Amino acid sequence: MSEPHFTEHVDVVIVGSGPTGAAYARLITDARPRARVLMVEAGPAVTDPPGAHLANLTDAGERERAVIASQGPHQHRYPLSAASAVAQHRTPEDRARALLTRPGLIPAGSGEPADDGLPAAQQACNVGGMGSHWFGASPRPDGTERIPFLDPAVLDEALTVAERLLDVSSTQFQGSAFAAHLQQVLGADLDEDRAPGRRVQPMPMAVRNTPAGLRRCGTDVVLGDLVAGANPHFELRPDTLCERILTADGRALGVRLRDRADGTAYQVRAEHVVVAADPLRTPQLLFASGVRPGALGRYLNEHSQVSLLAEVDLPEAEAVAAESTGPAPVMSDSTVSTLAASGVTWIPCDGEEYPFHGMLTRIDPATLARPGTGEPPAKPLLSIHLFTAQEPRRDNRLEFSDTDQDWLGMPAMTIRHTLGEADRRTLRRAQAEALRLSALVGRPLAGESPWILPGGSSLHYQGTVRMGAADDGSSVCDPACRVWGLENLYLAGNGVIPTPTACNPTLTSVALAVIGARDLVRRLPDTTQALAVVSGPSEGKTT
Repeated sequence: MSEPHFTEHVDVVIVGSGPTGAAYARLITDARPRARVLMVEAGPAVTDPPGAHLANLTDAGERERAVIASQGPHQHRYPLSAASAVAQHRTPEDRARALLTRPGLIPAGSGEPADDGLPAAQQACNVGGMGSHWFGASPRPDGTERIPFLDPAVLDEALTVAERLLDVSSTQFQGSAFAAHLQQVLGADLDEDRAPGRRVQPMPMAVRNTPAGLRRCGTDVVLGDLVAGANPHFELRPDTLCERILTADGRALGVRLRDRADGTAYQVRAEHVVVAADPLRTPQLLFASGVRPGALGRYLNEHSQVSLLAEVDLPEAEAVAAESTGPAPVMSDSTVSTLAASGVTWIPCDGEEYPFHGMLTRIDPATLARPGTGEPPAKPLLSIHLFTAQEPRRDNRLEFSDTDQDWLGMPAMTIRHTLGEADRRTLRRAQAEALRLSALVGRPLAGESPWILPGGSSLHYQGTVRMGAADDGSSVCDPACRVWGLENLYLAGNGVIPTPTACNPTLTSVALAVIGARDLVRRLPDTTQALAVVSGPSEGKTT
């Protein structure tokens, strides 16, 4: 084949600006400050600084504009939507369907809420990716959630770095009488025979509880001063679609990009390519590029979710203390209005004895849509969420078309996903456990019962470009996140995780990005200089 015509030459191009792409950018530029790093994002920059969490926007009009601008082809307010998988803010009749159109996101699934195929699957299209929309829960994986072929010490150290990058802490909400009561009551029932690290405790969260209010961590936090232009060799280029990775002779040569503002295309040569698009679009880009290992798009799984809304009985003294804290103002994303006052209570999964990851959050009764019920409930309300791992199954997969295209002109995607019988049994156990937990703290709110959210509601899709110990057809990349057979093509995101997880996967995927970024840095020479740009990004393009 003839040498492609390149208009620019960089050391590293990163496709995607979410938490894992940002981790690569931060670690590479920290270690090699003079390396030229180009990060491209198909969506627009909707915040200032770029990549900030949308919940941090205090002006309602500005926030709505940013939300709609992140919705790709759907540049309008959704008529029915829920801000998060909590969804209890909607009427029971509307909850499941509301999760099919999530504000700030693009529906990627299809079918009715009860259908297979992840009907509630979503994507983001904005600088910051899902990092501009996520809840922030950042627990460490444990037991079978951990990747068995990675050195435990290496993984633990990478998790520590990931916690630093995401600004994770479990101490932001100390002093909450409500949270202390939950931990005491639930711990008395659950903590016996658990290891200290697996007992009921505050959820590690990527949020800051500041005097000015709660600040959620977006990818601007991960990128740090890179978003302010501190390193002239780093560039973030929004509204830029990566259409293809150019490869030859076991190497990635660079990428073909398209400026979405004027539609022109151009090619950038890169010594290394990192694809951190998301678990759906990363395999889509590989497919479009002719990189199609047997496991590409397969082993698709998420963690299913069971939810229940409960009333909490507080002893009189604790009720007074909880009330004196006062409910926090309704958060801008309406997810949990009292998070700043009470935080999140975490029940870690604990093997087969307790195969659920529990996340319990206080709800402001005033935010509930319950027409005809009179006054809001007088007792504090608790949203109980239990997440269950799914068995990674090869037939659960993404299929891509060689002829049909999506709204961006990329190969059209079909999601094939069903639950196994073991998955369904665990969900039935989770429903019973949610009901039992509600009885420990009080009772289910009148008219409520444990419900299984539509497939895809978690937004945590895994396995589609999974890591493996050997190139045996069951994985897409090696333990350093490099695609098998392509020595300089790295992958990032939840899709890399090869294990079933009940806990939120973001911290794990950022830790794997730490491992991959360090491997990439070792391949960059110490004397790397910023390479000259042959021509500007708008020169040498083709229509």
